[in-house]
Amino acid sequence: MQELVIATTNDGKLEEFKELMKEMKVELKSLKDWPEIAVPVENGKTFAANARQKAVYYAKKTGKICIADDSGLEVQTLKGEPGVRSARYAGEEADDEANNKLLLQTMKFHMKRTCRFRCALAVANPAGKILAETEGICEGMLLHDKVGEEGFGYDPLFWSTELHKSLGEATMEEKNEISHRSKAIKKLCSMWEKIK
Repeated sequence: MQELVIATTNDGKLEEFKELMKEMKVELKSLKDWPEIAVPVENGKTFAANARQKAVYYAKKTGKICIADDSGLEVQTLKGEPGVRSARYAGEEADDEANNKLLLQTMKFHMKRTCRFRCALAVANPAGKILAETEGICEGMLLHDKVGEEGFGYDPLFWSTELHKSLGEATMEEKNEISHRSKAIKKLCSMWEKIK
């Protein structure tokens, strides 16, 4: 069975990939299997650029085909911010709470609250060649306060126009149906036979 590396140390993210790719005859590993590999600098201006950087870097370091993603929240009124800085919006060491708080403060006097989660996926081989790229988008509205305890990051502030509830209220199954990452992974699965 072919081994693939998912460029993450997050067990939740690895499980999400495993669930969505279960029909494929592959074994998924995470970066926890290579603890000696240093984290690369992510300095791309787009999610796609960061995903490509990570996929190439980790494919070369592990010697295996690697799938990397980069994702975040884009608020229309803020011209796509926090964007690629979603995880570091309130500073390099910021946690979810600090990021959420800053975003709510920034949006306090804005009535137009259209936003979307975007995920870019890239697949690279050990030679550093990009084999495939996909993207998934999840449309929604930014709430005025947190709703729900589920999910992570900006989920409790994001009202899904597909689920008609906040992602903070959605089950993992519901989120996997409509999330930006799941859409990007499903696109990758549909084209896998042509690229591997």
